[in-house]
Amino acid sequence: MKKIALFLFVCFCFVFSNQAKVYAYNLEDRHDVFTPAFQLVWNDLKNLIARKKINFKGIDPKVAYVLNANKFTSDDISEDSYYKIVAPKTYELKAKIQREIFEKFGEKSKILDSIDWEPKGVNEYILYSLLVKNVEFPNEYDILDSAPFNGSKESYKFFGTKKGAKRAISSQIKPLFYLNDWDYAVSLETKTGDRVILYRTKSPQNVYDIYSQMAVKTNKYLRFTKDDELIVPFISLNERIEYDALCNKRINGTKYLIAKAIDDIEFNLDNKGAKLRNEAAMDVVEMSMPIPTKGIKYDFSKSFVLFMVEKDKSLPYFAIRIDGPEYLVK
Repeated sequence: MKKIALFLFVCFCFVFSNQAKVYAYNLEDRHDVFTPAFQLVWNDLKNLIARKKINFKGIDPKVAYVLNANKFTSDDISEDSYYKIVAPKTYELKAKIQREIFEKFGEKSKILDSIDWEPKGVNEYILYSLLVKNVEFPNEYDILDSAPFNGSKESYKFFGTKKGAKRAISSQIKPLFYLNDWDYAVSLETKTGDRVILYRTKSPQNVYDIYSQMAVKTNKYLRFTKDDELIVPFISLNERIEYDALCNKRINGTKYLIAKAIDDIEFNLDNKGAKLRNEAAMDVVEMSMPIPTKGIKYDFSKSFVLFMVEKDKSLPYFAIRIDGPEYLVK
């Protein structure tokens, strides 16, 4: 895989650490990951400064293009799944956020202490968002034999089902389409109606743009049969991006600049379900200066893209490309 022009995640060998690793590579273009909390913060920034797009003095970082183009809003996620706020920066605000996210989710912030809360004598705003999702499959999938991923030397944990799957398992797998052995997708249903969508593709496009490709390919008559198989790797991520490329640049047409931009994510997928915790914060300063006929193997032991979509919503609230074993579980 592209070493590591990949997601906001790095050094998966450390996933068992309790501390998120700060991303240190040039991954700020968000080409291989979409995280909802930072997009919500970005949208709030546009509202704060009354701009349809955020452009900077000089050349815009790649990440700004992606964030400006994305159509995801708070309408694409249920209100009970997220918390967000925009307010002047004060020590009281920090305490308020900590109190309210604990009341709503039972969560403590992992990033608020990374912000300098000392007043600077200028107008400053904190834009903050936390999204928490815990979705379970109606029935647990089988744990399969460990195997390599995408030709890796080492083996990793997989779940799914082999031929002859029980009705309870096969009924929660909805094949979306199967065009060939490198272009197919399935949707795994959950108790809450959220869908975990796995898309095997070679497309180099941004993961969020890839999502739109599936609609024209989807075959509503396709079913998961007793001759079909499902093979999915366990995934475990605990990473952080600090978007230095967005910071300390004047936003065009305003007196604002971003002093700090943080995106922290935890994501786990196993045979029981998926858990997502995504927290983002931005410190913004206002300056005084201006159907197939044979059995199919839906095998995700090679590159694929994963999406999570709420029931009755048209856009995913999370997306990630899995190109190599760095983020899999041994």
